Amino acid sequence: MNLYNLALSGLSASQAGMEVTSHNINNAANAGYSRQRLITSTAGATATGQGFFGRGVQIDTVKRQYDSFLYRQMVGAQGTGAQLGTHYDQISQINNLFGDRTVGITPALEGFFASLNAGASNPADPAVRQDIIGKTNSLVTQINTAYRELQSLREGVNTQISTTVDQANSYLERINDLNQQIVVAQGKSGHAPNDLLDQRDQALSELNQLVGIRYYEQGNSLNITLQSGQTLLSGTTVYPLAAVQSASDPTRMALAYSLPAGAGSVVKVELADTEISGGQLAGFLKFRGESLNAVQDQLGQLAIGLALAFNAQHEAGLDLNGDPGQAMFGLGQPAAIPTAGNAGTGSLTAEFTDAGAVHATTYDIRYDGSQYLVTRGSDGTTQALTPAGVPPTIEFDGMSLSLGGAPMAGDTWTLQPTRDAARDLKMLITDPAKIALADAGGGTTNGANGLLLAKLQTEKVLGGGTLSLSGQFSQLINNVGVQTQQIKTAATAQANLITQQTSAHLSVSGVNLNEEYVNLTIYQEQYQASAKILDVASTVFDTLLGLR
Repeated sequence: MNLYNLALSGLSASQAGMEVTSHNINNAANAGYSRQRLITSTAGATATGQGFFGRGVQIDTVKRQYDSFLYRQMVGAQGTGAQLGTHYDQISQINNLFGDRTVGITPALEGFFASLNAGASNPADPAVRQDIIGKTNSLVTQINTAYRELQSLREGVNTQISTTVDQANSYLERINDLNQQIVVAQGKSGHAPNDLLDQRDQALSELNQLVGIRYYEQGNSLNITLQSGQTLLSGTTVYPLAAVQSASDPTRMALAYSLPAGAGSVVKVELADTEISGGQLAGFLKFRGESLNAVQDQLGQLAIGLALAFNAQHEAGLDLNGDPGQAMFGLGQPAAIPTAGNAGTGSLTAEFTDAGAVHATTYDIRYDGSQYLVTRGSDGTTQALTPAGVPPTIEFDGMSLSLGGAPMAGDTWTLQPTRDAARDLKMLITDPAKIALADAGGGTTNGANGLLLAKLQTEKVLGGGTLSLSGQFSQLINNVGVQTQQIKTAATAQANLITQQTSAHLSVSGVNLNEEYVNLTIYQEQYQASAKILDVASTVFDTLLGLR
């Protein structure tokens, strides 16, 4: 009888609806789950002499509620948010290190110059001289300690880059595996495997929060590239990222991508930091490139300025024994880092000659066969310098570079003259009697040179005569504070955008429990009604049999 068929189709549809609704309710709290909806249609009708009689309802498929545009908007916002959040977390540590002006380098600088003023007033007092030694040692210690803290952050960034790369590669493998499962599942059933698609979307979102990506569909699979275009997943082949030592600086962990090299082999190609955008990796790289490098270079510039300016004035005075003053501070001689693969054996070692001309930046140096092309990183200015003298040297920006070995045309180096200067700063004088507070005009116990030493606190000896030692460090602190606030503001605004984009996505894909409760009631009533049809059909059939 047709009543039986109608009842059975209704029972099947309502039961399927309750199953889909229950699935939604059970997964309402699962991240990445998209609400599913039962799609049904009429089963058609049978033509008779009395007209067309319907055959009930048929189940077409189960469809997930999904908007690809809203999903892309949300994923993009999350990637940018992860970058800003990571950058802010890192730079906040520098801001905390230098932001408190009651401890650290600021009070050490003030105490150092205050002790010099006291020495200028009482140059013969042994206690005052001993205090100068103590305050000098304290200042050097604070500068060294600040460097170590910054270097610890740098090493932490290297570790985080390696860890994040491993995590990103695991997501690529996961997405590749889901791609293949989706292709097989859809090929067998002809229907979209909704839960697998949700899992892939969630993995894609989490990958994008590690490193900014682009993706596009090819058939039922996703292909993935970096934002700059390098392929990470194509077809069923994963081209993993790698954390490698930079060719220009082995102490710096860089990102590399895999490039097919034929015969099934691949080569690792180093990426410039600027080629990575979005995600935690970009946050770490931008923090290092735009924040940490600048702070460490500026701290080194302070150390160099302190050492050169103080030593020059100290050596112009006389100590308590009537001897000329000696250098109070020692500095290292930074060597340029040869690029991996240089054909020659050339080496470059720097010596500082003019504190006011030293820039807080790095330099790229290239030998063209006769000249050295020196490019300043802070502004891109390039100088062509011809070696002169024996041994040969080149001079620029307050430095003299001694050239050794046998360079070959095309060889390149990276020079970071101020990067480690705060580490190398040391105190050379420990005998209070050797502090040269006197000048040659009034005996060994006058404080004329001590007064000139104290004036270095405000004398503009850095930045081409535009900055004092105290002013330079205050500028460093202010720059960090301003940058921290800017990134915090951007991160807060991005967090609000993420909230908006997520809400828009969930308005389509999210599970509304109230709505599911209503749907469950509807399907329950439909099931009961269909069961009633079956009961009526049985009664009618029994009646017909009774008539026979």
